[in-house]
Amino acid sequence: MLLNSCEFGQPEKKQQPEIEEIPIAKFVDYEVTTINEEKGPCANDTEAKNCLTFSIEYPQIKSGAASQEALNAINESIMSSIFDYAFVSNKPSSFDQLIDELGKEYDDILSSFPDYKASWSIEINSDIIYQDSSFISVATTIFSYTGGAHPNSNQVYKSFDLNTGKAITLDDLLVKGYEEELNESAEIEFRMLKEIPPAFTLEEKGYVFEGGKFKLNDNFAIINESILFYYNPYEIASYADGPTEIELKLTDYVNLIDPNGVLHALKN
Repeated sequence: MLLNSCEFGQPEKKQQPEIEEIPIAKFVDYEVTTINEEKGPCANDTEAKNCLTFSIEYPQIKSGAASQEALNAINESIMSSIFDYAFVSNKPSSFDQLIDELGKEYDDILSSFPDYKASWSIEINSDIIYQDSSFISVATTIFSYTGGAHPNSNQVYKSFDLNTGKAITLDDLLVKGYEEELNESAEIEFRMLKEIPPAFTLEEKGYVFEGGKFKLNDNFAIINESILFYYNPYEIASYADGPTEIELKLTDYVNLIDPNGVLHALKN
């Protein structure tokens, strides 16, 4: 009986079934525009110590919005949100203007300081990360090094209403008076993420919010049945503390969803 109950050798491994990836539904057609440019004496410097490089990718919606006006508004807003974080003194209105302005600043540095040996770089990567029949969500990563102790980077989230072309705000998603309940719940998520016990204030742990009270920002994107909020470096903490991303599951906030908003399907 003992022999019959034993198995000798390695047990046969069961083959795991292949999991078929389900593609994200496409409700808009778009193209990714790419810009790669160099400024400065790049070709004359084989070590590339005096070169300003641009690597830019961003989406341009071709169809899928309710109207041409809505489509144009989304495309303009995508670029405008990038330029808000462009690290130049005056907000540009086009990528050509951004490249020209930074190119002039870099030339001025090289002219004023002949021994200056540092490359500058701008990297922008923007793409659609989620699509729904009534909205799309876009994520943009902006990396910049223009001298100094360290580079700068920002992540920008935006969701757009395909009917109106406008950037979606929390007021568009949730019922009136949602702020207190949502922020209180989000603070619990934040404290769990950062391992901050209730006995400590956020400021004691190095996080600074206006008025000393936790508050969600407007840098967010709707992803499936969640909202992702992103705090960039320096926004609520030091550069060394890095960025913070909080995910709120919308299924936990059904009572706050506006039945007339773009998330009405979750409400019903």
